[in-house]
Amino acid sequence: MTVPTLPPAYANNRNFTAPNAPASSLVQQASGAFTTLASSAAATDCLGLDHGAVTEIQSSGTDVAIGRWNQAMDTDGNTYTSTQGVHYAVGTPLALTATSGTLACTQLLADTVASDNGGASGTLGATTATLDLGARTLDNLRLSLNVANTAYTLTYAQAPLNGTSKTGQLSIQSVVVGHDATQPLIAVGYAGSVPNAGGIGGVVVLACK
Repeated sequence: MTVPTLPPAYANNRNFTAPNAPASSLVQQASGAFTTLASSAAATDCLGLDHGAVTEIQSSGTDVAIGRWNQAMDTDGNTYTSTQGVHYAVGTPLALTATSGTLACTQLLADTVASDNGGASGTLGATTATLDLGARTLDNLRLSLNVANTAYTLTYAQAPLNGTSKTGQLSIQSVVVGHDATQPLIAVGYAGSVPNAGGIGGVVVLACK
């Protein structure tokens, strides 16, 4: 999964949500940073880091890793400041087996809330949601942000798993990852806007129990 935080004219078509992109299409460095991201096995579906930094590298075992390209240029020729970037989450796909019930999901990993216009970045303090195992949806998603010393809350009523959706100004991407279908992880990419700060975006990994 990738979420670009750039001016919209340059971010188009670079939102990947690929539950089955093969590992052979990805490039990971010894540091743990991913420098080539893919939406399929086709070479034309890959986005690479031409040069620059990969920051906020975090992981949960071998289940999922996140990071952000910034102060960088990608292979499309887009450049990013320190407060912009391409956010990514790469994980081991997981098939859910339960067909009923719900799980409570809370924030496990998150990166910086980036600004598409290069303005002030922010933090994602807490995220909660409910995983509906029957409907295969992520319900009542709530993201609590702080951008430029101002608190905001973004909410999303229902988003499909392993796909993308958009309501109003908020777009959500999600992929189920992990190794235990009874306690799955959900990688979530978000992009939206908040008053006085413009377009924002990032990734967060939820642990569901």
